[in-house]
Amino acid sequence: MSGGHSRDCVLGIDIGTTGARAVAFALDGTQLHAASADYPLHSPFPGWGEQEPLRVLEATTRCVREIAAWCRAQSLHPRAAGVSAILHSLIPVDATGAALGPSIIWADTRSAPQAEEIRAATDALALYRRVGGPVHPMYSTAKLRWLRLHRREVFEQAASFVGIKEYVLRQWTGVHACDRSVASGTGLYNGAAGAWDDEALALAGITADRLPPVVETTDRLAAPPAALRALGLPADCALVIGAGDGVLQTIGTGVVLPGQMVAMVATSGAIRTVSDQFRTDPQARTWCYYLAAGKWVVGAAINNAGIVYAWLRDQLAHGREGEVDLTDLNRWAAEAPPGSGGLVFLPYLAGERSPGWNANARGLLFGLSLAHDYRHLSRSVLEAVGYRMRTIFEPMVELAGSPYEIRAAGGFIKSPLWLQIVADVLGRPLQLVDSPEASALGAAQLAMLGSGIVSRFEDLAPMTGTAGTVEPDANRHALYSRLYALYRRLYEKAGPDWAEIAALLAELAAGG
Repeated sequence: MSGGHSRDCVLGIDIGTTGARAVAFALDGTQLHAASADYPLHSPFPGWGEQEPLRVLEATTRCVREIAAWCRAQSLHPRAAGVSAILHSLIPVDATGAALGPSIIWADTRSAPQAEEIRAATDALALYRRVGGPVHPMYSTAKLRWLRLHRREVFEQAASFVGIKEYVLRQWTGVHACDRSVASGTGLYNGAAGAWDDEALALAGITADRLPPVVETTDRLAAPPAALRALGLPADCALVIGAGDGVLQTIGTGVVLPGQMVAMVATSGAIRTVSDQFRTDPQARTWCYYLAAGKWVVGAAINNAGIVYAWLRDQLAHGREGEVDLTDLNRWAAEAPPGSGGLVFLPYLAGERSPGWNANARGLLFGLSLAHDYRHLSRSVLEAVGYRMRTIFEPMVELAGSPYEIRAAGGFIKSPLWLQIVADVLGRPLQLVDSPEASALGAAQLAMLGSGIVSRFEDLAPMTGTAGTVEPDANRHALYSRLYALYRRLYEKAGPDWAEIAALLAELAAGG
């Protein structure tokens, strides 16, 4: 590390799905303080997921001002700040950067028909091998086709199309730019060539001049002193553009070296590893997004993790006196036996990402009998997420090799039962990560790289330690392996019929 005042700190700013965080870290990565603010996630129709850009901007700005004020009160000097944000968001903006509509986020599957059009119009596997993400409504290519068809006036009026981070940073600084990590998560960016992909742009119906210029993830934004003052930051604070949240969470959990993986379960879930090269899967089951310093993150992700558990909590709470929280669900799940009494749940409530990329996939509860109750149902959801994590762990091992270490991160580390279930389903030990703000820490780490506080990417590895290990139980692993095989067969059998349900819902929504 380069020299600095002993009272220097670094900030990590994280723009998430339902809230923003701003976290102060010491130069060794130790968390000092956090500020947070929430904003709503809107789903006006089935399969839709939207944010209000202005609400996100206001909440994120509030967080930064709050953490900056805390630093001043502690006589701490924010030497650099890095920014993390959700990937796969899309906002049409005018020439001034003002939003012309909502931010369509990663969980939005409305453009599933447009994704099918793309598959029919091109060699989808060849496209994936260039852009690093399979054809799916999560990516901007399909979303832009949807906008062109259903919001034609907005589509034509838009001077450019950006993600939520680009929107916020432009409002703060006036700089119109997209980091290479977020760009690589749009489905429009050619990872090997390092430029917007001509065919993807043509499929989306736009030209490259309607997208922001792409810059390195460790680049310092040319923020005017007045812009920094408005955020409460000192004039010499380096505002580093950063990367996507999942990519940053990877390094924030200490996964920096080959042979390491992180298993993250929060609202969504993922398994990721760092690669020295742009790497894709022969069967398009994984994705590959840019990180920094020539490094890439190879991963596979699921839509349905904590979001399904929260849905179940809300359903079980309906009509009850008093609150039902996740602690109650964990207690009930612990009272049910492993295997949930033969209850197998396919948790595709928000469609599927890896490995099948079936946006039409929906939930399926198999084996339900009069002997089952809310306890079995609670446990079946935890086990279902475990099965989903195995469906993405297996292709990751095929592509990147068997890991010597799997680090566990995300909200599920607060649930010993859920951790144990995932370890048992995978049949692998899980190292608990002592990094509750991993995405924000990853953003702060890139700020350290971009500002010269840290000179080498590998120097980031010691900043995150582990806090214990969860060992798998051999007997439960054997049971879960049998149920997992059944889970996979159910998935294969249901696959052809999900499209029919999706078509029926679309007809009903249209008044057919």
